[in-house]
Amino acid sequence: MKITFISDQFFPRTSADSEQIVSSLSALGTIADVSLISACYRHKEPATKEELEAYYQEKINFSLEFLSHLFKNIRGIEKLSFALRSAFKVKKMNVDVVYTRNIPILISVLLFTKKPIFFESYRPWPSRNVFAKAFFKKLEDHSRFGGVILHSKFAGKSFADVGFTSEQLIVAHNAVNLDKYESFDRFETLKSFDLPEDKVIVTYSGRVTVKKGLMRIFDLADEFSDIIFLIVGSEGEGAIEEKAKQYSNIKVLPWQDKKSVYRLLVASDILYIPNSLHAREKAQNTVLPLKTFLYKASGIPIIAPNIEDVAEVLTHMKTAVLVEPDNLKKEKEVFSLLIEDQKLRQEIGLNAQNEMKNLTWLNRANDILSFINKRLEALGFH
Repeated sequence: MKITFISDQFFPRTSADSEQIVSSLSALGTIADVSLISACYRHKEPATKEELEAYYQEKINFSLEFLSHLFKNIRGIEKLSFALRSAFKVKKMNVDVVYTRNIPILISVLLFTKKPIFFESYRPWPSRNVFAKAFFKKLEDHSRFGGVILHSKFAGKSFADVGFTSEQLIVAHNAVNLDKYESFDRFETLKSFDLPEDKVIVTYSGRVTVKKGLMRIFDLADEFSDIIFLIVGSEGEGAIEEKAKQYSNIKVLPWQDKKSVYRLLVASDILYIPNSLHAREKAQNTVLPLKTFLYKASGIPIIAPNIEDVAEVLTHMKTAVLVEPDNLKKEKEVFSLLIEDQKLRQEIGLNAQNEMKNLTWLNRANDILSFINKRLEALGFH
């Protein structure tokens, strides 16, 4: 089967979105003929397969094609232009399926081609606004719309609520390939990143921004002054980085490659997903963050908010310690519990790691390809 994935992302890029796309397509490319159509700027050479492999530390099992923008423009205009041009491009291609995570591309392919298309989403789009709700409600019975691949049951429910059947939806949680991470010496990692060996280290890895709910860390750093709070993934001097300068027990590191991130996670004592609904409900840019799966794979205990999407893959007191969101008092109690009980930390971390052994990108790709085949047959494309 020939599958073309269209993304208006620029590759390579330091984002969970681009990392997820590369890992997902690389796995899918081992069992199908997969190509990626992406964006670039005309004044810059587009990325090569070798550059993507070095950047994402992932074997690239798909072909690359780029559509170039003449110059950097308003992002909304770029998205619309790319959607239209990619639809006309794929119209002439010999492909069986188009696959995307972008609504403008979805609309353009349905309007200007005769190709069947599948949509992947981590967002609960129909519940985000009235326009998305109306659009997807109308789309669910389109003759060329194959279905939706969701990153969580939480997101899936919003599509079911506007009429999609269970046959049109698949929840495919993200994954980790544990075998790509080598064992290493914890103390060497601590030394190489100038971290103390005699203190409890709490680590957050990901986008460093207020939108992720990271202001919570400062309240915790005030309460637990003897603990090191490590923030990994800075890309500049924002509000978080500036405020962290006032704290001797907060250390901010720049963006790291995946293997370095994994080393830092394993060298930590506790991993942290900000205990706030801000990222999911106010900023509306995060649902079941990709970091959750690498956190689980590391074998280090996780503190996370007890909300629907996170609770799909983390079980309280078994594979994580979940806490009522935006409740600082409860959060501090949870931190005290894990700091004091090393045996509990080890038990929770091991349980989480064991759950990740079969949650690989290849297993996920097989599930998605099976879903695509069934939906194409139901639509009459086989």
